[in-house]
Amino acid sequence: MTHSFTFPVRSGHDHASVSLEECYLFTRQLHVLQRAGVPLLSSLQALQTQVASASFRRVLVDVHHALLEGRKFSQALERHPAVFSPMFVSLIRVGEAGGLLDEVLKELSQLLQWEMDLRHRLKDALQYPCIVLATLSVALLIMAVFVLPRFGQMFQSFHIPLPLQTRILIVLSLFLARYGWLLALILIAAAIGWWRYLSTPAGRFHWDTWKLHLPIVGPAVLQLSMSRFARVTAALTHSGVPILETLALASETTNNRYVQIKLESVRSRIRAGESLATALKREPLFPSVVVQMVATGEETGRLDELLHSVSDYYDDQVNYYVKRLITSLEPALLIVVGLGVLAMASAIFVPMWDLVKIFKQGR
Repeated sequence: MTHSFTFPVRSGHDHASVSLEECYLFTRQLHVLQRAGVPLLSSLQALQTQVASASFRRVLVDVHHALLEGRKFSQALERHPAVFSPMFVSLIRVGEAGGLLDEVLKELSQLLQWEMDLRHRLKDALQYPCIVLATLSVALLIMAVFVLPRFGQMFQSFHIPLPLQTRILIVLSLFLARYGWLLALILIAAAIGWWRYLSTPAGRFHWDTWKLHLPIVGPAVLQLSMSRFARVTAALTHSGVPILETLALASETTNNRYVQIKLESVRSRIRAGESLATALKREPLFPSVVVQMVATGEETGRLDELLHSVSDYYDDQVNYYVKRLITSLEPALLIVVGLGVLAMASAIFVPMWDLVKIFKQGR
């Protein structure tokens, strides 16, 4: 779940990366200025001086110049697809057509804030296990490369029979000392190859499909995808975007190629005349709670409200699942750390005990 998620903001090669926080602040401030009745040109000119990122400032300058040339705001934003996603531009276009730009900007800022909160929760949940595993790996690596070889030479000089765990660790330490550079090159080459494979459509599809079927991570990945799908679909539906365009834009935010393909099948069925609920029901990927809420929303004309409820439900499920996972990981990590320390300590102190016996016998 570490893959970069492109919500209404993206990064590309034509401009330096624009963070989600920067896009949120811009959208939020622009919403406040539009609600106060400040003209759009004046609002953009004022925001240019408040943006901290030089690359984002250049984007806003270009958008301002495009407006001066007579282009619409959505057309000006569309010139920078590496910064503003199709969903962002589509909502702005709807706001322009209906004279509701301030409301659309409010909806976008709420979506961005929700995504930031979601990322922060996931980051906080994964921070502790990553720190523990990284610390343990560094400690064991230092012991294996720098400490064990010296103890091994000392033990061999006294002809002390070494236990199995000590012999294994000494062999590993000698291998790392001699061929560590080669192992590092192999790992770097493997990482680059894996990254390139994930950059291909087939690699991305296989990876995203595999993530959904993992025994522990899979349910959380599916819940995240459903939450994002429901949240964005609700926002687009509330703004009046047609359902086919809504599904196309919402599928991009799920960050899962397998889910996107399933949503393409749903779009095809809707294009053939089926309702959204019926089309979703034909795909086993979508849980029954999503299908039931969509069906109720279509019958009552409150699809956006019920989809917001679906997103809130899956947000709670993700929070609960992550907390339960971390609670289960803490004792497991303690066991792993304890076993690592025990293995390293026994590999050193058992021969040390024999060395002490030799010294006592020498007296």
